[in-house]
Amino acid sequence: MKIEISKEDSEYMYNIIKKIIDECGPRMPCSPQEAKAAEIIKKELEETCDSVEMEPFTCHPRAALGWIRVDVFLVMLSFSCFFLVQLFLTSFWALILAIIIFGLNLLAFLFEWYEFFNYKEFIDPFFKKKSSQNVIGKFTAEKETKNIIIFSGHTDSQYQFNLLTYLKGAYGIIALLGIGILFLWLWVSLIFLSLTIITFIMGLPIIYEAFFNIAIWFLIIGGIPLITLIFYTSPGERANKVPGAVDNLSAVAVVLGLGRYLKKNKDIIPKNTEIRLISFGCEEAFLRGAFRYVDTHLEELKEHNTECINIEIIQNKDKIIIWNFEPTTRTHHSEELVQKVYKAIESVDIKAKISRMGGDSTLERLIGITSGGSDATAFSKSDIKACTITAGELLKISEFWHTPRDSFDKIEQGALENALRVCIGYLINESKKEMI
Repeated sequence: MKIEISKEDSEYMYNIIKKIIDECGPRMPCSPQEAKAAEIIKKELEETCDSVEMEPFTCHPRAALGWIRVDVFLVMLSFSCFFLVQLFLTSFWALILAIIIFGLNLLAFLFEWYEFFNYKEFIDPFFKKKSSQNVIGKFTAEKETKNIIIFSGHTDSQYQFNLLTYLKGAYGIIALLGIGILFLWLWVSLIFLSLTIITFIMGLPIIYEAFFNIAIWFLIIGGIPLITLIFYTSPGERANKVPGAVDNLSAVAVVLGLGRYLKKNKDIIPKNTEIRLISFGCEEAFLRGAFRYVDTHLEELKEHNTECINIEIIQNKDKIIIWNFEPTTRTHHSEELVQKVYKAIESVDIKAKISRMGGDSTLERLIGITSGGSDATAFSKSDIKACTITAGELLKISEFWHTPRDSFDKIEQGALENALRVCIGYLINESKKEMI
């Protein structure tokens, strides 16, 4: 099917991105700039939707990346304790220090595992609580509401990734070396503790020299990268430097563009379906806005057969990618919804592929594992059908992702229109099913 996007609607999507950047600037999670952008989005949705709500929530946004600095401190402290062992090789203190060394590394691992690889609010209470907001626009169902379809993006932009901003390609090497040392030193400390316990029980000398050499090599290879991770982001307002045009005002523009289109073409909305257009807050703070929304509305969302089509990073005009798996949090999205979205993309004559987040090559898989997740994760983790559509390869986008280089000029002309066509095509396909 051929879906025409008017020149007026096309220009509107690009102009709203410019407007938010010009009037609000960078919008790190829970910042006044994020709140101001949310107000602009709310006003835009009020021009098109049947009703609009602003749902405030609180979270601890700095915990999302703050665990990195805490982990570096814990790991470096464990190295310091290890070198102290040589002063107590013949005393009980060597065993105590071995326990402390492993304990510090284990604690660092748990912080990373729960905060980053599971998006749990594990150490969040140790960081300052702040306020954010989700903006929700609704097109009510013409008949009894049996289904809810959500189209979503996120308002906030990420804290500036200093290493990516200033070191560019070297960022990946430093991050991998630093994180690699964390994992390897954890296992080495476990082995050292186990052998120390055995030697104490058997009355044998502590095996130290071999581990000392390992520790020295770890510090030679990964010590500087590990310490460099302390500067991953800056404190306070100094981190608020990312315009976030691609990530993720591009998606917000598509969601708002869909609102304008639906106001003029309500006939494409399935009769028993409510459409919700959402701009989540604090996506960059590990999806706190989306998780808050799902927690608040879980019973309602499950009762009404909800589907969430999340939109993330619309940069390329030539190809839409559907993420069916997000490796960081090991989240599998609804295969049923993925296939329905893929058919909708095919129906509007746009190239598409289904892929795990990041891609399928070895390098792309590595990027996917360390890139975090999308708001669709909050829905899929609660067994609500969801997936994310994107238009751009993360490997190429990483050149400007989460840096001041994420500017308006990175969005290719035609990218937003194609993403909007996909959303429209999906609703048309759902309406046709209702008629059968």
